[in-house]
Amino acid sequence: MDERGLWALFCRTGLPEAYLALAGQRREERERAELARPAFRANERKV
Repeated sequence: MDERGLWALFCRTGLPEAYLALAGQRREERERAELARPAFRANERKV
């Protein structure tokens, strides 16, 4: 199958929407985790 046929199949299956939804969800989770991380830790020693 040529590349155009693969892209057409990919688009007909709805996979682009599913991929974008998952990618967006993962990005939001990483951003939330980053915001929840403390800027510094009082008991941590620097070496």
